[in-house]
Parts: sequence; structure tokens; C-alpha cells
Amino acid sequence: MATPQTGAGDPKRSLELLWREFGPRLSKPGPKPKLTVDRIVEAAIAVADREGSCFGMRSVSAELGVGAMTIYRYVPGKRELIDLMVDRLSKIGPGAPDLGSLDWREGLELVAESTWEVYVEHPWLLEINQKRPVLGPDSLDGYDFVLAAFDAHDLPDREVNLVTTAVMNIVTGTARQYLIRDSADEQPETAEEEWWSAQGPYLERAVASGRYRRIARFTDPEAWDITGHDAMRYAVDRFLDGLAPRMESSRRA
Repeated sequence: MATPQTGAGDPKRSLELLWREFGPRLSKPGPKPKLTVDRIVEAAIAVADREGSCFGMRSVSAELGVGAMTIYRYVPGKRELIDLMVDRLSKIGPGAPDLGSLDWREGLELVAESTWEVYVEHPWLLEINQKRPVLGPDSLDGYDFVLAAFDAHDLPDREVNLVTTAVMNIVTGTARQYLIRDSADEQPETAEEEWWSAQGPYLERAVASGRYRRIARFTDPEAWDITGHDAMRYAVDRFLDGLAPRMESSRRA
């Protein structure tokens, strides 16, 4: 099954739904609608959390307890619904701190950690091709929130975007390596722990052969005990170490 992507549907319809708060408010006579776009988006996210990005619209209808065709009165199809779901997961919670009141490093660390948590809670998001993003209100709120980390610094706009993109790429790339789920179409025959156990004897004999001299020098068994979060934080921290001189030199008096 093809990997879903943002911007694959009718952009006009996606944008109308995303920015409906700025659209004309039409009051239609008759009974109150059974559903809202927000409820459909929330239900679709819940279904994707269970089934992955290749969920079906019928599953969303079942989650809402309505007929299979009912949700099409509110959203044109899955492609546009994906745009709405991705935008919703950029939403900033009411308890989020003001990054402008934090030091730049503390702010960017918080961005990295919160982005990682989104992927932990919604790993199907890693399956979505976002090369062509459809930017809605929650996406812009999220990016505006991140930019507050640079409030106390004089950096060119392009460099601010490059720094932000670099942090997001580190987190997303590491999350894809560690958090993405097994394919539903090509489900592995064994569990991950069993798979590594099967490799153990071969790896031990290979290292003992003397062919892999540098690997054989690893004597600390915990050297291989690396979680996805460990890998993400190491990469982010080293990037921020390298960025520190530039940020400090750009700090406003």
C-alpha cells in the first residue's frame, strides 16, 4: 500500500477546512449536524494510532459510530483528512511555556523533547511524506512558538529557519530509525527481541574471528545499550554545542 503524503488531495479543499475560522459563516436551516470537522480529525488520529497511516475511512466512521459515507459530508476524502491530522498534531498545548523567556538552548532542547514525544505517541506520523506540507493554523502556531527561542538574538531570518530545520531533522531522522512501526503489509515473522537473539551467535563468532578488529575493542557491554531517546539527545546536544558560539555572538545586549 502506498505511503500517504500531505498535499496529495485538493489543496483548495484542505485549505478551506484548515482555515475554516476565516471562512464565511453559513447558517443552514435544519437539524444540527451530527459531526464536526474537529471530531472527525480527532477520531482519525485515534484510529491511526492503532492502525497506522494506512487506515481506512470506514475505520474512522466506525470510531465515530456513523455510517460509512457520513464523514464525506464534512471532508472530501482521506488525502485531505491527512492534511488536517498532520496540522492538528502541531497544536501547542495550553500549558506550553513561553520560549522567549528561556535561554535559547533550553528552548531548543524543549522543542526537541516535545517533538520526540509527539512521535512516541503517534508513530504513524513518521510514515507520512511531508515533502509538500499544507500549512494550517496549528502548524503556524507551532512554528511561531518555536521562533520565540530566537527572540533575544539578532540572526538573519534564513539562518533561524536553518537552525530550526536542523533540530527538527535530527529528531525526525532518529525517530524514523527507532520508533517507526513494522509494515502491516510485510509483517516480520519474529519479534524484535527474538530477531536479535538469532543474530547473537553469528555476531559473536564473527568478532572472535579477528576480522573486525575495531569492533572487538569494545569491552563495555553497555556501549550497545542505546535507546532512541539517547541517540536523539546526543545528536541534538552536540549540534547545540556547535551552535553555541554563533548564538552567543548574536545575543542582543
